[in-house]
Amino acid sequence: MGAGNPAVGMLKGGVNDAKGGNQSLEGQVFFSDRTRESSTDTTTRRNLRSKPRDYAQGNGINTSNAHSRALQHRMAQIILHALNSGKTLPSNAMAPSVSVADPEQVPAEGAAWLQRFLHASYINKLSGRNFIGTPLDEHLDELKMPGSITLRSGEQVSELRGEDLNRFYHQAASELLRSMEDGKAPYLGMLNQGGIVPLVFGFEKINNLATHEIKYRMGPKQYSYQNKEHPLSGSQENGGKLKELEVRNLDDLATLCLGCAIKGIDLPTDLVVRVKGQRGEKALYLDASQTAMFKQKLAAHVVEQAGDQPLETLELQQLQRINSDIRAKNLSEWLPV
Repeated sequence: MGAGNPAVGMLKGGVNDAKGGNQSLEGQVFFSDRTRESSTDTTTRRNLRSKPRDYAQGNGINTSNAHSRALQHRMAQIILHALNSGKTLPSNAMAPSVSVADPEQVPAEGAAWLQRFLHASYINKLSGRNFIGTPLDEHLDELKMPGSITLRSGEQVSELRGEDLNRFYHQAASELLRSMEDGKAPYLGMLNQGGIVPLVFGFEKINNLATHEIKYRMGPKQYSYQNKEHPLSGSQENGGKLKELEVRNLDDLATLCLGCAIKGIDLPTDLVVRVKGQRGEKALYLDASQTAMFKQKLAAHVVEQAGDQPLETLELQQLQRINSDIRAKNLSEWLPV
């Protein structure tokens, strides 16, 4: 049984906005299990792992998807770093108009506009990937912001340029950053400087799952879900202990282990880690002793970087630098021969 949803159990990170729809079930945890996908199927569900892999990427066309939110956070960091350093944001010829319902809520309205602008202009295009996992000022020249903005509030109209415009961008980016760090964005994506860390969880049989049917043009399909977060250790009533965890590579495993150390999360000691990269590549399986050795090496490196400071007391940018430094290493050397 697998789950690609990043909201499973204690690894929850990122909050999905309500999307509605007459076939939706908001806030549920869905599982790809071995039940039949439709009543006419003669075999168990196909693509047991591939569907969760797709969902774990966090992609989507809306600003609320996990990939977009992780990158929104990183780009807000880039904007604030530039402004706080006295640098001028590169500009383009755009001059959008932003409607503000309440003049007292300009930062929130500005953050909503900035979110849409970054999503449409960069994140939904290949150019947005240049900002993932790179130093804050490395690609600043590629982040071009409108050279002026017109604020409209009722009958009041004001055009922002120069320092007024920079102040608007600073307020908008600060509010966007705050909302992402308050739970809107997946934590591992923020820790990984805007890059999503896809995880696929493999559980023992989970009891008492409910079934939700969605009608498609080619016919209805059934999906299994439960209406509460699923503990990684399982439960006496519903079973479902976490037995296997799939990551793309050792870099992602390192980010996961670092994130767990920061948040005080313990993965099951007998967990099997499956490292599966590109399609067609043979998977690498790490048993409990190999994973324990990997985590010991990571912990030793963290001590070198952070000293005796508890990880949870460090600023996110410090933790991002630790994560980036770890991912730059040849992590296969951390595995016992």
